[in-house]
Amino acid sequence: MNKDSSIILERRFVPEGTMIMKQGDSGNCAYLIQSGSVLVYTEHKGKHVELATLELGEIFGEMALIFDEPRTASVKALEDTNLIILTRETMKQKMARTDPTIKAIITMLTNRIVSANNTLMNKGSDMQDMTETARIIFQNVLNSLPKGEQRTFENAVLPKLDEFLDSVRAFKDRFNK
Repeated sequence: MNKDSSIILERRFVPEGTMIMKQGDSGNCAYLIQSGSVLVYTEHKGKHVELATLELGEIFGEMALIFDEPRTASVKALEDTNLIILTRETMKQKMARTDPTIKAIITMLTNRIVSANNTLMNKGSDMQDMTETARIIFQNVLNSLPKGEQRTFENAVLPKLDEFLDSVRAFKDRFNK
């Protein structure tokens, strides 16, 4: 018998509205949604930020399988939910039998995700950063075009870009008071 198939995974039923994990808590497992759905959110600088709604077949809390760090988000059941619990120990057992190249890729990808999450969460002026990034991308595309196409591109895209950025500013002003 294959050793992987002999691992019995714990299951847990979570009623609607139940907090499954809280940001800042320690964690040593992840959860695979067998049925139901959950809301993943974070509290950042005093604001509630919804990150995702996850459903059947999706996993959350997976960073705890790799890193021994506090949870970076909270998760609440949006409806009655059945979960399969994936422990750090189970992950270690599976990783021990994995090709070293695959281990290295998983570690590298995980570190990149952590770095990207930290960068996004620590941005001081997200609206200003997004505006500057959008303008830089616009300018880079404009500059890459032949001179004869630049005016057409500018006339077609710049008004829509400005409209988009104005809409985002209005949304932020309305909901971030």
